[in-house]
Amino acid sequence: MNVRTITIGLPLGSVRSLGEVQPRLQRLADTLRDEFVAREIAVRTCRVALSPIGEGGGPDGAQPVNAAVAMGSLNAVAQACEELGIRWFCVPFDMTRGSHAATLDTLADLAFEVIKRHPRSFVHLICARDGQIAYDAITRASRLIKHVSAIEQSGYHNFRVGVGCNIAPGTPFFPFAYSSDELGFSIGLEMPAAFLSVVGGMAGASLAEIREALLVQLLPGIREVHDIALRVAAEQGVVFHGIDVSIAPYPETNGSVAQIMELLGLEQYGGHGTLFITAYLTDILKELIRRGGLRTVGFNGVMLSLLEDEYMGRRNSYNLYSIDSLVLYSTVCGCGVDMVPVPGDSFEEEIAAMILDVATASTVLNKPLGVRILPIPTKQANEFTAFNMEFLFNTRIKKMRDLGFVGTSIRGAPFGFLMRPGPRESGG
Repeated sequence: MNVRTITIGLPLGSVRSLGEVQPRLQRLADTLRDEFVAREIAVRTCRVALSPIGEGGGPDGAQPVNAAVAMGSLNAVAQACEELGIRWFCVPFDMTRGSHAATLDTLADLAFEVIKRHPRSFVHLICARDGQIAYDAITRASRLIKHVSAIEQSGYHNFRVGVGCNIAPGTPFFPFAYSSDELGFSIGLEMPAAFLSVVGGMAGASLAEIREALLVQLLPGIREVHDIALRVAAEQGVVFHGIDVSIAPYPETNGSVAQIMELLGLEQYGGHGTLFITAYLTDILKELIRRGGLRTVGFNGVMLSLLEDEYMGRRNSYNLYSIDSLVLYSTVCGCGVDMVPVPGDSFEEEIAAMILDVATASTVLNKPLGVRILPIPTKQANEFTAFNMEFLFNTRIKKMRDLGFVGTSIRGAPFGFLMRPGPRESGG
């Protein structure tokens, strides 16, 4: 079992004493890498996630955010990550703590500056949490997505912008990560190749037999990663938030989640039966957690990330599924609507309404979900993206409807449903 990411959570307040904290970060990152490599567990990346900017801004959100001070802290974090050999860091913005327009605008403007100034950065816009949907925050997020898309012609930079809904601190996968107020870390697993290896060797077996084989064969490797992390956390006096056992795609051979689904009997990803096989895989992940007694955090589900999944991209090139399909799949999958290219002239209002739908599914089902949408400048629906990136597959641009939620009655204070949400999903 390999590790997709070691994500270290760094409280923003500790940045003021970064000179003291940095050696501790270095020791933690090096120890974890060395422990995993010694057991032939590959580690793809080590990252840093900060605690949210804007959190604790007062009940009405009116307490001003000092953008200059915040940017100074982020510049220090960027320099520290470079010195530590950490490729990416995530800057979360809590947009839910009220409806004060000036505060929301300041946070959105600061997020834009972070993306422009720091090519190693991701931003996470928290727009729903604790059962409340902040629609004013969602509209700022959609506007920011449009602004970021115009930075350069490929539209690539929205790869680094995520809108998060009901996501727990400690979640390791970017861009939906953020830290608690304690120094700690979490682990995101890299599991497609392991799933493909088991499923590919069981032609003719029933789904029940395949499920049991996956549980028996994958759990020891997951437990090994989990137990190493627990031990290192205890030795170094930091918090281990848990592992995220999501099946997350990676754009290389044996890195596709949609390929796993097709090996399990789905004729082509996006056809009828996709919802079922997504739920089947999600159920296996939840049982791995239960049987292993694992400490988990994050999504712990099936990640359907269009531009990062070769087989999803192939099926999208034949228009086998829509954005509506992806919203539907988000009810049983792990991450929501992720890495989806849309026309560059898509309206802010429609992007906001689509985020609202995902936030609704997240809130009603009490599960973490996120959105990454990439408007591609000068491109229209059914044209193809033209990225030249090692970690992205080019695919057809998804069609939008040019329709949104235009009512003003949802604006203002965050909105909550009267129904009581069910139990929170394990690890989410």
